[in-house]
Amino acid sequence: MNQDFKILIEFLDQFGAEAAGRELPEPKTETAALLERFARGECTQEERAEVCRMLRLHPAWLRWLADRVKLARESATA
Repeated sequence: MNQDFKILIEFLDQFGAEAAGRELPEPKTETAALLERFARGECTQEERAEVCRMLRLHPAWLRWLADRVKLARESATA
């Protein structure tokens, strides 16, 4: 095997599960409720600041939140 490929394969093997697809982690119940209220525009200034802090810590939740914003928009127009 080419030495360059061997080095690359060894490097990628270090990340095993990280390189594989994973289910999007969802926020816990209390956090999910806060994010749902945020998506509907019902949060106070302090709560919005908390949501921004949480999203910086858990950027994967942005997709989850975006889905909730879409649902809130669809409900408002229906």
